[in-house]
Amino acid sequence: MHATTAIATLLPRPANAELERTRTALRAAGYDFALLSSLGNVTYASGYTVPIPVGAHTELAYGSALALIGTRDATNCLLVAAGTAAAAQAAAPHFDILTFEGFNTLQPTDFEAAYLATIAHALTQAGLDNSTGRIAIEGRTLPYAVGQLLHAQFPHLVLGEAAAPLEQARLIKTEREIRLLRHAAQLGDVAQRRLAELARQPQQTEFTMWGDIIAHVHCAAGREIPISGELVTGPRVTVVEYPNGPRERQTAAGDAALMDISGRVNGYWFDCTNTYLMGGASPTSNQLKFTRASQAACEAAMDALRPGNRASDAYAAAETAFQAHGLPVAHYAGHQIGVTVNELPRLVPYDQTPIEPGMVFSVEPGAYEGAGGSFGARSEKMVLVTAQGPEILSTFAWGI
Repeated sequence: MHATTAIATLLPRPANAELERTRTALRAAGYDFALLSSLGNVTYASGYTVPIPVGAHTELAYGSALALIGTRDATNCLLVAAGTAAAAQAAAPHFDILTFEGFNTLQPTDFEAAYLATIAHALTQAGLDNSTGRIAIEGRTLPYAVGQLLHAQFPHLVLGEAAAPLEQARLIKTEREIRLLRHAAQLGDVAQRRLAELARQPQQTEFTMWGDIIAHVHCAAGREIPISGELVTGPRVTVVEYPNGPRERQTAAGDAALMDISGRVNGYWFDCTNTYLMGGASPTSNQLKFTRASQAACEAAMDALRPGNRASDAYAAAETAFQAHGLPVAHYAGHQIGVTVNELPRLVPYDQTPIEPGMVFSVEPGAYEGAGGSFGARSEKMVLVTAQGPEILSTFAWGI
């Protein structure tokens, strides 16, 4: 059975900084090739926004997209389901596109055999059938059947883990990535500003408000995009049980409304959080205590994201701000963001990763009364590290 279709790349191939960083990091780690399988790394290296596996399309083929990359030659091969070939070709002109067949209305398809045949063809075409080279794979996401294929048909290849080299490649964002993350942050602004408007009027359900916000983000993006997160109101803001909403709950004046929202546009994510009071109510002294602590911790951690500091320094800055308000640290202070919504390094006390220009973080400390309490707040904005210091990409105002 011949399950492979090749689409020739006839046009000149533009430079791809992310691909070159991937190749450089893998080569430095001693690898000759990589077979990438995670959504984030395939998206990063190829420029093709790999679909998030949800809905019917996840059942129409055996496996997800893969990227075969040579570190010492020009091998760039993207393996995708036949139905996504055109989108892959448009987004990744620097890659040869190989397709694997999935569901066919008129005749049965052996999904697994088609998938494995395409992979075997790509590896053979790259000269790996008799190679003794080293190939990096992703143990976390590579299908077991592909591992068996490598063992049976390419026994001379030496397998290793791609996670560390790819983490290194993705650590500092390229100019293209920063542009995409700026745009993503703008959509996060749209979401938070819309909730600020909705919060003026109580007696709305969380479902209604969430749906309205999603519609506004889609309009701003010009199309539907994957969105996740939570919108919680009333007693549910006192604890962190993410994701914990929305629900069919009607809000009342004075209720807290906390929204932590993430969205993916052009392969890159936004992630931002804000806390509001419904109905234009004035905050109580207790609500101000928790809100100001959360905001101060966020601003202190953002300010600590400067070259020469470490990820742990941003966490320590948030912790010091909480202590000044008489409150403990509830969870980590944030994380880097890019082709996945939650990337390394994270802002925790044990992460000693140096802060460098070109990193982009979502900083998100929170303060919560806990079960039986009445209030909680989380404050999160996106920040670009520059040589001069932090540039806050999120421009929405704090809700309280």
